[in-house]
Amino acid sequence: KRSAAAPAEKPLTITVEVRDPSGVKWVHLRYRSVTQFDDYRTLPMAPTGRPNEFQAMVPGEHIPAKWDFMYFFEVMDSRGNGRICPDLDRETPYVTVKLQRNEEPPR
Repeated sequence: KRSAAAPAEKPLTITVEVRDPSGVKWVHLRYRSVTQFDDYRTLPMAPTGRPNEFQAMVPGEHIPAKWDFMYFFEVMDSRGNGRICPDLDRETPYVTVKLQRNEEPPR
C-alpha cells in the first residue's frame, strides 16, 4: 500500500511480507515524521508466525501530530544481500501515512 491513514500520537503496527529464496536474515523498519528536521529511527521487525510476515510497533510518542508519518524497510537475506523496499528504481522509496489529528474547536 503506497499510502495509509492512522491516528496521530497513537501506537502504529506495521506489517510487511518479505520473501527471499535464500531466506530472510532480518527486516528493519526505518521511519520518521515527514520533516527533514528529524532523523530516521530504526526498529527490528519480528516474525509474526505467518509465513514470510514481519511486524513492528511504532510507539505513539514517535508519531507527533505536527507532521504526517513516513516509513520504509531495510531487508537483509541470509547471503548478506541487502535491499530497501519500496524499491527506488520502481516507485517512491517510502510509504506515507496521513495522520488523523484531533482538531481543537475554534475559540
